Amino acid sequence: GTGGLVSPQARAARRGYMGREEAKAQSKEAQQAKEKAAFEKKQAQRDKQWEVGAKDTSGDAAAAAKAAEAAARRAERKAIEEEEGAMGKSTKPKKKDDVKKGPTKAEKAQRALLAAQALEKAEKAAKKTPKKDAAPAAASGDVASASEGVGELTIS
Repeated sequence: GTGGLVSPQARAARRGYMGREEAKAQSKEAQQAKEKAAFEKKQAQRDKQWEVGAKDTSGDAAAAAKAAEAAARRAERKAIEEEEGAMGKSTKPKKKDDVKKGPTKAEKAQRALLAAQALEKAEKAAKKTPKKDAAPAAASGDVASASEGVGELTIS
């Protein structure tokens, strides 16, 4: 035969070997298929997570409002009791009443609620018209006084 006239690529093709270009193309296709499969898997996970849903925060505002109302009721009841207690006694105040301690739990809760409401209002205003409404809401005196004496306040 004419064994010397056949090119090395043709001889390799007859034997079933791949040339460099074919191998490269095939590996590229395999890589693309692998990436596509990974992407599909990732999308499926995301879809599954969306079905589960994000954290339901609908009850948080109601719970905060309820806690604030309860704190306000407790503060009011305490004020009434102190007033009634002062009626039956002499007008001279006790020494411990003169010493002002830090804010009460009710005051702290009220301030936390005001801070949360101010933050929500500021965020809503910033979403609507960031130039006009955001500055007055942040500059108002309520926000500064509401944030005093408040520990960690996390709003999710």
